[in-house]
Amino acid sequence: MNQSVVQIIKICSNSSQPFLYRSTAYLFRQSIRYKFKRFGDRPVGESLKILDREYRTDEWTNIPNKVIDLIERPDPLYKTLGNPIYLIAESLRQHYNDFECFHYPDPVVTTWQNFDSILVPSNHVSRSKADTFYVDRQHVLRSHTSAHQSECFKHLKNVANQASYDPKFMIIGDVYRRDEVNRTHHAAFHQAEIVQLYSEQHCRMTTSLFDESNKNRTNYCQERHNLDAIRIVENELKSQVESYIHLLFDSKDGDPIQMRWIPAYFPFTHPSWELEIQLPRKNFTDGDNEDLDNSEWLEMLGCGIVEQSILDRDGHSNRIGWALGFGLERLAMLYYSIPDIRLFWTRDTGFSVQFDRLKPFERYQYQTISTYPQKIFDISFWLPLECVEWSANDVHAIILEIGGHLVEQAHLMDEWIRPKDGRRSNCYRIVYRSHERALTNDEVNLIHHRIEETLVKELNVEIR
Repeated sequence: MNQSVVQIIKICSNSSQPFLYRSTAYLFRQSIRYKFKRFGDRPVGESLKILDREYRTDEWTNIPNKVIDLIERPDPLYKTLGNPIYLIAESLRQHYNDFECFHYPDPVVTTWQNFDSILVPSNHVSRSKADTFYVDRQHVLRSHTSAHQSECFKHLKNVANQASYDPKFMIIGDVYRRDEVNRTHHAAFHQAEIVQLYSEQHCRMTTSLFDESNKNRTNYCQERHNLDAIRIVENELKSQVESYIHLLFDSKDGDPIQMRWIPAYFPFTHPSWELEIQLPRKNFTDGDNEDLDNSEWLEMLGCGIVEQSILDRDGHSNRIGWALGFGLERLAMLYYSIPDIRLFWTRDTGFSVQFDRLKPFERYQYQTISTYPQKIFDISFWLPLECVEWSANDVHAIILEIGGHLVEQAHLMDEWIRPKDGRRSNCYRIVYRSHERALTNDEVNLIHHRIEETLVKELNVEIR
C-alpha cells in the first residue's frame, strides 16, 4: 500500500460512502461544485431514454449524456472478469455465501425508493439537485443500494414465513451521485448492501426481541427493542464485518489490521456505527517513507440496527436486524494500491490484464500503466508441418527477447486447424507501449518484423 493511495482513500471517504452524506460534508462539496450544478440540465418536455425505458424531462432533469453512457455500458464493472470491482464483489459473495444476492441492473428508482423508504427527511440536503441525478421530479438515479432494501424485504416476506427462516441478503450494484470527476471522485461507483434479520426462535437468546415497556430511545437501543437482544445482534454484525476485513487485509507474516468502531448517525439505522481501520506498517510499500503516518485511520463502512418502523412497514414486524454498506471502490483501491478511481472504468488492456487471472482474496499490487498510447499488432503463422513438440512458451520467449520492455502484453488470440490437411495455425496479439514516449508505427513495424523473422528461423513456422 503506497502513501498516495492511503491519502486518496482518506479524501474520497465521503464520495464512496455506503450511506447518505452528512450535512457538513454536503455543504463543503457544495462550495466546490456550485459552478457545475446546472450541468446536465435539459429542455423541459424532451424524451429521455435510459436502458430502453422512456421518460419525459422536466425542470428537475439533470443527467448528462456521459452518465447515461456509463449506465448503458454492456459490461457492468461488478460483473466484469478482470476488473478489481468484480474481484471485491466476488470476495463479499464468497464470505457471505449463504446470503441471497440481488442485482438490479436498472439504476432508475423513484424518489420514494431512494429517500422515503429509508426515512430520509423531506428537507434533507441529499435530495438536492446539486447532489442527486434526477431523471424527472419523481425518478432519480439511485445514490445508494439502500434504495432497494424495501423491495427485498417485501420479496422475502412470504418466503421467510413459509420456510421459517430469517432473511439475509446482499445487494450489489452501481450507484450515482453528482460530483466532480478526478482521481478521488466519480459520478458512478459501486456499493454492496448486506442485511440480516432475526426472529425470536432463531436468535440465540433467552429473552424476547422486544420490550414493550421500553418507551424511550437511547444511544444504545430503539424504543420497544430489548437491549439484551440488540447487543447480541450488534456483536454478530461486528464480528461478521471484522472477519471479512481480517481476511482481506491481514498479511500472513505481518501484524493483524487494527480496527475501531465509531458511533455514527444514519436515518434508517439506530444505533449506528462506522468502522475505521489502521493498516500495519508491513502492509505499506513505502516502508522507508518517514512522512507516512502509520497512525492514520481510514473509514471503511457504515452500519447499524435497522429502524423497526421500516421492518414493520415491510412485513417483518416480528424481527429485528442489521444492515451495512461497503463502498467497493474504496476496498479495491486499498487492497490493490490503485491510485485513481477512474482506472476502474478504463478499457485499457494494460489495466485489465493485471487482474484477469486473479482470484478473490489473492494479493496483488497494481503496476502503473503508461499514459502513452498502445500499438497493437497481430502475428499469424502456420506451425511446422512435422510438429512433434510445440510450446507456446518458446513463442513468448522470442517476443520478449526482441521486444523487450516495449512489449506490454503478448497472448495467443486464436487457434485454427485447416480442415483439408489438419495444419494448425496460431494468431498472437502483441501490445507495444513505452512508459517514456509515444511509439511510432515505423519503429514498432521494425520490431514486429524482427519477431516474425526470428520465429521463422528458430521455430520453423510459416508467416501467414
